[in-house]
Amino acid sequence: MRQLPRFAVGTIQPGVGREPATWALVAALAESGVSPVVFRSSLAVVTRDPAQAIVGRPSRHLDSWAMSRSDAIAAMARGAGERDTAIVEGSFVIDRDESQHTSRLDRLCQWLDLPRIAVVDVRELATRGLAMRPKKLDGLLLDRVSDAGDAAYWQTTLETLWKTPVIGWLEEAAALRTLCSTLPADRQPSRELCEALGRKLIPSLRLPRLRQIAERATELPFEPEPWQFNSRGIFRIAVAMDEAFGGYYPETLDLLEEAGAELCDFSPLRSERIPDHVEVVYFGRAAIGEHADRLAANHCLIQSLRGFAAEGGRIYAQGSSLAYLCRDAVLPGGKAVTMTGLLPVTARASGDERQWLPAEVSLGVGSWLAPQQVSIRGYRHGYWQFEPRGPVIPYALGENNQLDIFGRGNVIGSRVLINLAANRHLLRRFFEPYSPVLSASRRQSD
Repeated sequence: MRQLPRFAVGTIQPGVGREPATWALVAALAESGVSPVVFRSSLAVVTRDPAQAIVGRPSRHLDSWAMSRSDAIAAMARGAGERDTAIVEGSFVIDRDESQHTSRLDRLCQWLDLPRIAVVDVRELATRGLAMRPKKLDGLLLDRVSDAGDAAYWQTTLETLWKTPVIGWLEEAAALRTLCSTLPADRQPSRELCEALGRKLIPSLRLPRLRQIAERATELPFEPEPWQFNSRGIFRIAVAMDEAFGGYYPETLDLLEEAGAELCDFSPLRSERIPDHVEVVYFGRAAIGEHADRLAANHCLIQSLRGFAAEGGRIYAQGSSLAYLCRDAVLPGGKAVTMTGLLPVTARASGDERQWLPAEVSLGVGSWLAPQQVSIRGYRHGYWQFEPRGPVIPYALGENNQLDIFGRGNVIGSRVLINLAANRHLLRRFFEPYSPVLSASRRQSD
């Protein structure tokens, strides 16, 4: 069992953003000496993470659809230290037309015994009211308050009607909100912006009351599991990391290191070769279209990857980085750019680059990454479509899902983003013995 102060914070009004209030709360807690650890309430890709700017470490992830309850408990216990306060951010609003195949903050609250802090936009509340609020709320954070008089009015009204304490309020701060709303989708908020929002909240923040709420959570039923698999000496995993590549779940990288792996960064944009003596080459999400020409021009690194694959080396890419493993990538507008050619496939850009849809993949063929008849839940990237130009192995079952995970030899790509830390049975297979599959040309030369 583990005692961990924690709470969830989210909106309760449809169509209302939570970023300024959430960023302000995290920054205010950090400034007040609390050590906040932020968890996103979904594994789906979202941009603009304030945690890196505020506390120097990226947000972790939870997901009530793609994780089991025990996985979520383990993820929270591993992600937060003894002196941390865990904050799970998201939305308490449930769309009536929303698919069941998605993560929900209220379910995570049930699983993890999270007290609920609701962000309430008082301007929106005054204009449209609120049809239904969550049945259980432990605190209210008022947003878009005009002044101290307005805050007093809403605090008195809501505490009387809802029997829920107000733990603070954030004023309109139009200039700061403009900076938030005009921030590009792929740009992280600056430390200065987050701290400025935090300073606006600190004077009204009832920190002792919030700490009392956070510490009211029961002990987590977490039992640390043995997580050391490497008994064969140094086990090296090459991780692509530069301006083009960098989309990794931080908890996955942490768990790989905890399991005994030495992670070796390399740059597909600048490195001449992959690191020496690696067991696996791992590619996370990437901005392929933006850097396609520079990636294609790094012939030395491409040749190094081809040589590694020809010797039976294991390569895994997921999400948008799968396009890098293909023969070519066709960008918006029709321009085709030659990629690594590790898979005889054309990747074609289409759809919304920010679209990530929940997907469950059942495997009909086993590989070094996953055994046969395993089902995996993740989020499918809809931006790239893949057209085979030669023989590949479709690992997924279902006529419409066969190219969700496919490969050739020991090169495997998944357009479904999978958090390996939430699928520890898959992550273990990185360390298990495997049979190298040599390329056809290599077999012929032998």
